[in-house]
Formats: sequence, structure tokens, C-alpha cells
Amino acid sequence: MALQALMLWWAPTAHEYQDNLVAYYPMTHGKLDDAHDHGSYESGFHGKAKKPEYPESDIMVAADLRQTEARDGPEGDAVALNNSKHIELPDNVTRSISGDRPRTVCLWARIDKWTNKARIFEYGRKAPQGELFGLRTWNVPGALTVEVPWNVRNHWDNRDVASTNVSMVPAPTPSPCGRRRLDGAAGETSFPTTAPTPRSPWVETWHHYCVTYAAEPHPKEKDRYLPGNVTLYVDGRAEGFWKNATVNTSLGSPLYIGADIHGSKTLDGAVDEVYVYDKALDAWQVEVLHGILSPPPTAA
Repeated sequence: MALQALMLWWAPTAHEYQDNLVAYYPMTHGKLDDAHDHGSYESGFHGKAKKPEYPESDIMVAADLRQTEARDGPEGDAVALNNSKHIELPDNVTRSISGDRPRTVCLWARIDKWTNKARIFEYGRKAPQGELFGLRTWNVPGALTVEVPWNVRNHWDNRDVASTNVSMVPAPTPSPCGRRRLDGAAGETSFPTTAPTPRSPWVETWHHYCVTYAAEPHPKEKDRYLPGNVTLYVDGRAEGFWKNATVNTSLGSPLYIGADIHGSKTLDGAVDEVYVYDKALDAWQVEVLHGILSPPPTAA
């Protein structure tokens, strides 16, 4: 959808968004097909939907995802993630964006219920077996945590690692809609019962999330990279930046969308337009990628 629109103007071999593209999931007709041309991998890196065999189970079984309205309105395609369902993209997708290699993961997500530590995406292995890379929600709408190894323990305690909590500047409030209301979570402002409850611009609303890792090749060691910079973009704008981060994400992990690497901490909402690159997109490229789709019908 978005990639095809871009390629009307540039040849695939020359286009910035094609050269370093590892996989692209437009969720056409609610399917998890990789629309990127891999040459020797003509079948693409297709994903699978999974869910627990039963509540609280560690065993994951195949699931069916429901197609839902996309970011660009009823004519678009997206998939709903609810009832503990999530997406697993094969480890071929993460092979070139693991270790200390540069990378970019971007996607559109609609979070219908904001809960602490729900994963937007994640891959790798948890310490002490390895290291993770990903993005998850924090405990209040609009607050996010980028998962990178800030210390050898791979510690994610928000109370101790405050720098990884990135509170977004609120986006424009969507036009009136009876379903979009805060759930009365702690930290929200209270209003008299006679006044309408304000809607959160981060709940039941589509946003574009993108995490990049930019690292330069090591001058002396082959296939190794120096510590680089991690940047979090939300709706095309840089919101978090961490300089000289040492990233060494474990190999052999699928890319989990809407869940952690165990299939838990699931996201309640929907996802669309997943892009994976084996380079760090520049800020202007992320902005263009975010702006490809037209504003949502609920925009003010």
C-alpha cells in the first residue's frame, strides 16, 4: 500500500525505502504476507498469528486475526490484536538486525487499552541468555519505554532507569467519539461527574512508532559495529534519543508484534504497515514514512 505508492515515483533499485528494506507487511486483507521482493526469497518472510493454548498457558497455538479498519480509513487494511493474540515474524526478519547491527523497526499501532508493559514489538533473548530490543508501553497513556541493554543485567525497572521512560507531547485530540474515553487510570485528572470524561489522544487512536539504531562499522573488527545511537520516533517526530548505546541483540528470535518473546504482555488494539530495515533511517526518512498515509478520518 504505502510502499507501492512510493515506488510509483522511484525505481526499486534506486529508491531509499527499497534498498535496505528487509521485510514489509501491509496487512492486505488482514494477512501477514511479506510484500517485499527478496529475490532468492520469492515467497517472502511471512508471519504467523499465535495465541496461548488456554489462559495463562506457555504453549502457543495458531490463531486467526480479524481484519479491522486501518489508519487511512475503512478502505485500508489492518489486523486486530485482542484476546491475547499476537504476531510472530520469522527469525529471517531479525537475522540482519540482530547483534550490534544498525536497524529500523516502524509500524502503525492503535492501542485500545493502555496497560503497563504491553509490547508494541520485541525480539532477542532475555538476560542472562541474551539481550532484547523493542518498544513497550509504560503505565500512563503516551509513556513508552525503549528496550535496550542499559546495563549488564538487562534491567528494565522504571524506577531505576528513568531515562528510558519517554512521555509524549499529546497529539491533537480526535474529533468527538463516544467510545474514546479514559478508563480512570491513576494519574489522570478527575472531573465532576456532570462533566464529560476527556478522551486520551493515545487510546483507540492510530499512531506511528519507529525505533532506529545507528552504528558505524568497527575500524578494526570485521562485521562488528561501534556503540551507536538509539532514537524513538512517534508520529514522525524524534521523541527519545540515547547516545552511544551498546546494543547486542541475541540472534535466532522471531520479531514479536504485540507481545513479548514469550507471547505474553500482549497489546490490546491493532497494527498495520510494519517496516523492517537493516539500516537506521534518517529523521527525514521516518517523517516521510509517517506522512505517506493520509490523516485519519478522526483527525481534528
